Amino acid sequence: MLLILIMLLPIIAFGEVVIISNFPLRKTNLEKVINLENYKEMVEIIRNVEDVKDAYLVEEENRVTIYIERYPIIKRIHIKGNVAVAKEEILSYLGFYEGMPLRGPEFNETDVQIRIKRLYMDKGFLDAHVGVTIEEDKDGYVYLYIGIDEGPIYFTESGVYKGSSYDPSLLDSKIGLVKGRVFKESLFKESIFSLQDFYTKEGYWDSFAYYEGIEKLKLNRPFYSVLAPRDKTLARNPLKLLGSLSEGISNLFSHPIGTLKALIGRGYVARPVFQIIEGKRYKLSFDGASFFTPQDLTDISGLEKKGVDPFSLEEAKENILKAYHRKGFFDVEVYYEVKEGQISFRIKEGERYKTAGSLFDGEFYDEEKLEHLLRDNIDSLVKEGYNLAEGNINKEVLKEEKKVRVYLDIKPGKRQVLKDFIYEGDSSEVKKIFSRHKEKLPTIFNSELVESLNLDIQRYFLKKGFMEGDFETQVKLDEDDKNIYYTYIYTIKEGPIYKLGETIYYGYENTTSRELSYMTEKAVNYSESLNDKTLHNMLSSGIFTGVYIDTFVDKNKKTVHRLIQLSEDKRGVLDFSLGYNTEEKISLEAFLGVKNIFGIGLSSGLKYRKTGKRELYDITFEDRFIFSSKYWFKSDLFKNYEEHKSYNLNSYGFNLQLGYRITGNTSIGPVFSLLSNKVDGQRFNIRKYGIFLIREFKDDLFSPNRIHYDSLNLSFAEGDAKYTKFDLSTFYLIPLKRNFKLSFKVAGGVVSQKAPIFERFFLGGLRDLRGYSFEEIGQPNGGRYYAFGRLELMFPIKGSFVGVIFGDSGSVGDKLEDLSKSIKSDFGGGIGINTPIGPIRLDVAFPFDRDWIKKYKVYLSVGYYY
Repeated sequence: MLLILIMLLPIIAFGEVVIISNFPLRKTNLEKVINLENYKEMVEIIRNVEDVKDAYLVEEENRVTIYIERYPIIKRIHIKGNVAVAKEEILSYLGFYEGMPLRGPEFNETDVQIRIKRLYMDKGFLDAHVGVTIEEDKDGYVYLYIGIDEGPIYFTESGVYKGSSYDPSLLDSKIGLVKGRVFKESLFKESIFSLQDFYTKEGYWDSFAYYEGIEKLKLNRPFYSVLAPRDKTLARNPLKLLGSLSEGISNLFSHPIGTLKALIGRGYVARPVFQIIEGKRYKLSFDGASFFTPQDLTDISGLEKKGVDPFSLEEAKENILKAYHRKGFFDVEVYYEVKEGQISFRIKEGERYKTAGSLFDGEFYDEEKLEHLLRDNIDSLVKEGYNLAEGNINKEVLKEEKKVRVYLDIKPGKRQVLKDFIYEGDSSEVKKIFSRHKEKLPTIFNSELVESLNLDIQRYFLKKGFMEGDFETQVKLDEDDKNIYYTYIYTIKEGPIYKLGETIYYGYENTTSRELSYMTEKAVNYSESLNDKTLHNMLSSGIFTGVYIDTFVDKNKKTVHRLIQLSEDKRGVLDFSLGYNTEEKISLEAFLGVKNIFGIGLSSGLKYRKTGKRELYDITFEDRFIFSSKYWFKSDLFKNYEEHKSYNLNSYGFNLQLGYRITGNTSIGPVFSLLSNKVDGQRFNIRKYGIFLIREFKDDLFSPNRIHYDSLNLSFAEGDAKYTKFDLSTFYLIPLKRNFKLSFKVAGGVVSQKAPIFERFFLGGLRDLRGYSFEEIGQPNGGRYYAFGRLELMFPIKGSFVGVIFGDSGSVGDKLEDLSKSIKSDFGGGIGINTPIGPIRLDVAFPFDRDWIKKYKVYLSVGYYY
């Protein structure tokens, strides 16, 4: 193997360390970090690279050789012929992606062909043909070619049930078959269990059913079920008709040709075929039973599941006797006989005993009721801290009196109390951790409280770089007559602080190593927070689709090395979007951009956006990491047109922002703008200088549950108009229990007296006071001051549907004291559906005015506005 590796690839050498690999490695900085001092540690790290199958080390005099065996890597995937199934869906089903190392033997042409065929079978393309070719070049890069002939779409027709004596339509309903639906074989393979259950319930306890296959048919008459797929429940539940019609429309849009062919009788249908061996049908009868129903006794007997034989019949008899005893029939007698499939049980129930004693005295004996009472008592004791509580039901059957003397024998033991956490040490940070947990004590003993403290101590070790950090606990027990008190005494050994060692990057393509270093958080001492910040930086850069950070502890040298494996996104971006809201009507947006220009993280884009009130042309330049992880800049050249209620604005100009990250989510910095604004024939050429402070947090980039957004802007303008403007805004979306969400926004601003109308404030419309028309508040010239507040509560309805109730309040004025004199408010509600791009909502808002019900406003919108 070593000889082969040497022959395959030229030697890479740095210092006295040589690396040889069977295939070229992806771009890495190994040559900059590996040396004679650390090569042994580096080999261990190399073995953890996703592409690497193994790494071998050979040490010779004056020379160290590292042999690396790299997996083949998928370079390109070409798929042709797929019309109904997108390439992304096929690759997701296969679990393949470009750049993926091929680790297992399952990657072969036959396996890929079978899996794609199975995918198409489950989508109704039963005649699909798949061809697969896999080619590997000399550098270990694999090219996957997939050709697909999808064939016709098959819809579902009634099933075939060989050997069955039942009406096929009845069996269709039992397995959930819906005529007219796209045929999905996997569902029918799974439905065999439902079919078997049906026969068991019907008394065919020796029956056997299995799925045989598919019967494919070409239609010779119109098949209207494709427009309204239906089953037998449709007649009993007319509301299902809406779902049926919806599914028919889906058929028409997803498979227009196949659906139209089916409607004119030239399409294709498929029928699932089942083979059924019914066997003997058994009938059960229970003579003399009045307390239990025949179905109850059938279930109790267990014969449906176990079949019929002498042993199962005796067991059934015992089960019935036990069931009656549990209900107080202690004199019950049970007999049975079997004649040609008829199993007859004869039951003499006798008199039902009553309970004697303090528990349910005089009531009929019911063991289930007693067990429930015992569980409630034990649970109550456990909640009070008696974690070792146990109990039994003691009973004495008094046959002559037809009574059962009952009492609960409960032994609560002593109450378990978690009294205290004691830290024996001097660290102020550890003391804060203990102080936070001690606030909950004393309390009923709960092991989760101890585990929570232990986890916080371990997090402290990682945060501070104490990689050998450990702790010991001693448990001190004190007792009195009713309680046991637990005191946990902690001895914490922090050990040495580990230094941050080498950082190895692997898998980047276009990004320069200097740009990677800007995104990477560094320090003298290791801390887990360095990795968290680095991960956040790299993902927020927009350059990478995947970032994986692993750490490797060198206990001898007291250092922590990092391996950062990267997967770069495509550099070109082309995006079209179409949207709608009731304020701006249809919106069209197109974006063409390039990311990571020259490998230095610089991005540029050209955006065009057109709505009913706005038209924007915008060229942007942005770099999210300049010279370090702390700095970023954004600039744009734009031409913009806006329609407002009392004026129209044409503007063009240049903006520049330079930001400094105070934290990962908070930035501050200067703003400079050169603007030319034309308002109703009058032009204003303006230079603006300002400062901004912005904080934005989302727990999920695309479908957030929690959002925190705060912004503050102060700007000074000079030129054809000289003025100062200040505004601030806060928006929070907070998740509550049971999938409720609360959001609120508070905003306000002030502008100096000489500001032009396009810098003054208006309220009203979708983004603020929804009970009023667009920019209705502040007419005709706008106000110098404004204040606004919004409160919303979103709650789940069913599935992805949500409801919302809200209230808005705000005011605009030329003087600060005017704000309190002209407050406008509204209220309303809406309904929406959660999607990956945010909620799609339909809102109705009413102003707090006279004739408010006639002045309602309706809004359709997508996403969150803040």
